[in-house]
Amino acid sequence: MASESRYWTRFWRKRLSRRRLMQATGISAAGLAVAGVVGCDDDNGGPGATATAPAATATEAGPKMGGTLTGPLVGLSTGNPPSLDATRQTTFLAQIPAAYHYSRLVKFVPPTPQEVNGVPSIPIDFSNVEGDAAESWEITDDGTVFTFKIRDNLMFHPPLSRPVTAQDIVAAIDVFAAESPNRGNWLSQVESVEATDDKTLVITLRQPFGPAMQVLFGNTDGGPWIVPTEVLEDEAASNTAPIGSGPWIFESWEPDVVIKWRRNPEHYDAPKPYVDALEATLSGDPEVIIQNLVQGNFTNSLWSAEIWERGLSEMPNGQFFTGPEQVWGGAYFNFGRPPFNDKRVRQALSMSVDRPGILGALDQPGAAGGGGGLTHVAQFANFYVDPINDAATFGDNAKYFTRDVEGAKALLAEAGFPNGVDLTAQSSSIYGPGFGAQMEAFAASAKEAGFRIQINQGEYGGYISTTFFGVLGDNEMGLAPLMGSPMDPHNIFFTIFHPSSARHNWGLTADVEGSHPTDPGDLPIADSPSPAGDAALLDLWNKQAAETDFDTRVELVRDVQRMMAESMYLVPWTGVSTASIFQPNVKNVQLIRGYGYGSETAPGLWLDQA
Repeated sequence: MASESRYWTRFWRKRLSRRRLMQATGISAAGLAVAGVVGCDDDNGGPGATATAPAATATEAGPKMGGTLTGPLVGLSTGNPPSLDATRQTTFLAQIPAAYHYSRLVKFVPPTPQEVNGVPSIPIDFSNVEGDAAESWEITDDGTVFTFKIRDNLMFHPPLSRPVTAQDIVAAIDVFAAESPNRGNWLSQVESVEATDDKTLVITLRQPFGPAMQVLFGNTDGGPWIVPTEVLEDEAASNTAPIGSGPWIFESWEPDVVIKWRRNPEHYDAPKPYVDALEATLSGDPEVIIQNLVQGNFTNSLWSAEIWERGLSEMPNGQFFTGPEQVWGGAYFNFGRPPFNDKRVRQALSMSVDRPGILGALDQPGAAGGGGGLTHVAQFANFYVDPINDAATFGDNAKYFTRDVEGAKALLAEAGFPNGVDLTAQSSSIYGPGFGAQMEAFAASAKEAGFRIQINQGEYGGYISTTFFGVLGDNEMGLAPLMGSPMDPHNIFFTIFHPSSARHNWGLTADVEGSHPTDPGDLPIADSPSPAGDAALLDLWNKQAAETDFDTRVELVRDVQRMMAESMYLVPWTGVSTASIFQPNVKNVQLIRGYGYGSETAPGLWLDQA
């Protein structure tokens, strides 16, 4: 429609002026300190960029030992971690480093890339599991008892330098279950954890749990991580000097500058890691990142769909990878605060957002797939049902995902806002310009229906301790990524939404209270406007979790999508493609999605050095 064309024209005019301004101002002082870069080039990217994007290939010479992998910790979303205590922190800035130095019971095998527009696209697939701390395991026929055999050659790093025992794992899980804000899934599913001898761990579930391997034993978005008691009991060590049993030995952390690891020579999968060291810089400035890549100072980086073509243009010999976005988020609320205590306002907000338009405007790689973040589980192709392109299968509630400005205005009027509503979207700048563009596009799209949204990207520490947990005032909402590494739809259903989750991303009361776990025995709560009062949805969440037949579970998860479309407890935004860049001399690039890069991809990388 003509009005849609006008708002996208205005949106891109605004974005273009910001990009030119960013280049004109050069590189930040912090970026100079990190990378030693002097100056920056003009933007030669854009719609006309046509550089090739070769995939990684092995050579006949085979893996070579030595060298250092260097790049930003999380690409353009890089920032300084508030702490490295992955057991007690929710932030991705603590969970991502954890995969370098800590172990889990199991890890995931990188999937086979697909090809999209001539570029390898990495699917979101965590179905193929292999042992990490566990060498093998057995599962009872009813799916409730898991017996793990712990590797004999799994050692804690120096200065501990001792074998990891099943008792160590029990102790780490005990602290996780008592103190982690990510413990909700574990507590809801696990009955007991027992070390029957030094190398045997028995975990008994309360009931069958379909995604147990993904959600409980291999989870990189919150743990449990295998952390020695000596570290867990030492606050300074937990926060700043982790000791684990993973492929990389933590060496140092210079806040706002770099985290350094060195190769673990006693790793159970030796000779991996092949490189000697790994350095993760802590500046997310896109100009710092692209210039260090161009000059060869960085070996690799996560990239951004918004400036994908610029990367192709400035690094024509680079190895490029893309794929659908796994990071999940959108607009979230305090249900004790107006106007979002009224379901009609949430529905109207969803109907005001032009998701296909946003995808077309921001998704330069074109690898977002059919989902594009359109529903609450769109990352997972096997579970997803498309409300826009397959509305007949989705059902009547597909209308809440379809842009309908007049319908949104009518719902707002029914809710008492005939002239629209002024809102503040609380967020953080830590997530980088790519996610910032999504926030701006969301607000620009919703404006035509009467949602006048001012975005406040505040300091990360304040945001993650308040807004993230639903501490929101009247006429406020959160607008941000909420989960970076879901392994399965249940990660999203439980962690973000379920009242028993210790970190669910919504508030309930009209005071300053935010997220807090509710005992499952107290659910549902009569007359609650939140998920805590939704008996039908709580029951459906429980059914899909307990279903161990995959095909049956797929249909249950699709029913969850249909039901959540009507309630809109969180309004999903559009997930554009993700992207990564590697130098041509980085070999054996086998990428996996989520936060497991440090243990599932990095150990197998090697450098073809002259």
